[in-house]
Amino acid sequence: MTAAEWFVKGLQDRGVEWIATLCGHGLDPLYEAAQKSGVRLVDTRNEQAAAYAAEAFGSLTRRPGVVAVSSIGHVNAIMGVANAYYSRAPMLLISGAGNQSTSGMGHFQDYDQVALARSLTKYGRVVDRPERTIQILDEAWRAATDLPPGPVHLSFPLDVQDTEVGSEQMVQPLRVESSSSIPSDDLEQAASCLASAERPLIVAGSGVHYAGESSAVADFSEEFSVPLGVLALDRDSIRRPLGTFVGLIGGLTGGPRLLPDADCVILAGADVDYRLGFLAPDTIAGDARILRIAQGWQTLAKIYEERNGKSHTDWLGEARRRWTEFRQSIEEKGAEQAKQGLHAVQIAAALREALTDEAVLLIDAGSTGQWAHHILCDNYPRHRLNCGPSGVVGWGLGGAMGARMAFPDQPVILLTGDGAFTFTVAEIECAVRQRLRFVVVVADDQSWGITMAGHIKRFGEAISSTLGPIDFVKLAESLGARGVLAKTQKEVRGAVEEAAALDTVTVVHVPIVGGNP
Repeated sequence: MTAAEWFVKGLQDRGVEWIATLCGHGLDPLYEAAQKSGVRLVDTRNEQAAAYAAEAFGSLTRRPGVVAVSSIGHVNAIMGVANAYYSRAPMLLISGAGNQSTSGMGHFQDYDQVALARSLTKYGRVVDRPERTIQILDEAWRAATDLPPGPVHLSFPLDVQDTEVGSEQMVQPLRVESSSSIPSDDLEQAASCLASAERPLIVAGSGVHYAGESSAVADFSEEFSVPLGVLALDRDSIRRPLGTFVGLIGGLTGGPRLLPDADCVILAGADVDYRLGFLAPDTIAGDARILRIAQGWQTLAKIYEERNGKSHTDWLGEARRRWTEFRQSIEEKGAEQAKQGLHAVQIAAALREALTDEAVLLIDAGSTGQWAHHILCDNYPRHRLNCGPSGVVGWGLGGAMGARMAFPDQPVILLTGDGAFTFTVAEIECAVRQRLRFVVVVADDQSWGITMAGHIKRFGEAISSTLGPIDFVKLAESLGARGVLAKTQKEVRGAVEEAAALDTVTVVHVPIVGGNP
């Protein structure tokens, strides 16, 4: 077998059934091996979309998505790697390359791929020895899946891919046992913090999703009446309605006043960054205790209960009141803006009505996305995905393709803006051709809405942030998809419900008025 064939077999042994890709230099041996073995190649028109598909699959399933790109296509694919880096999504990027024997001599598209990806990956190297192919793949795979997970990269030179390697020559992976033990001291401290607190707050982030602790965190919050919020732009870690839920924490457009008044903050798999104001003195009480717990929530519940852990009912009631008032203020602001025409809040309301528990919802939009996050934050389809802490727009179509591969039989719905949608709009053709059905709702305000609103507020005018009109119905039809125009909330809901049951891609064009929360 060639090294490329061994590599593909190694992917299959790890449960990989498909690879997102765009053909080009350095990929032919890998393609041939994938075709022979039955690994599906899902092709795209832009390497960014292929990488986004792999990233979305990894984020939704907690299993690495795999993307393979050409040697120069590696540069485009880095955008998806960056998104995975910020979102902690497990992902493997494979980059084809010229011969290892002429590396550094100026062969076609000769550059240091590993160095380019290094700052955004947990692991990266060249597969430079054919007999070490499986061992190197195993190292990368472990790095991608070990907590916290993230993207990894392998550069695979052509001459290495084509080299024949006997099974007796192949270096086997090291036998390494991974440990998932949680320091007991951390749990004891958390129990102590909660026992002495009057106003505790749990902030749940992506870490509990990847650790498989989402249900345990929700159970703990309910059992002891501890207010629980989710970190804005993280992987949604709460999958069911909770009487303790208090909305988004660290939203770019604000939230209820909770963090500054909390005296014990448990970061449940949540990072400290710009969304939490870096926990600077002006964002959190100076005497508040802060702990980070991603795993061990069932054990924490037992420890806390043994200490006669009290419930925090009064504080929970106050926190829920603040969140309700904040949401009402957002809805009132949207209603005021909606007097000028159909508005993003009405699209969010239509989606709330149309979504089923099994639906996969992706949100790829700036201004429209912020409205949707606030309006839909207590609506729990089991699978929801946003761009993540990177704040990037334009990942949605690739993400929808990855979501369809992750969930072949469930409705997949993408909410996007007119700007974000057109980043990779040609992927609609790829999705239709490969029968990767989904619904796209395009909120069209003919602008980069979140930026334009900021410009008008600051400068009195928009600066390079307006867009021209596009007939998205005709554009969709030209790419082989269905196109539907929706001008009312009722029409949006009806179009989504109808399209979700069809075996094709549907683009729902929704002209709206702009405005930020």
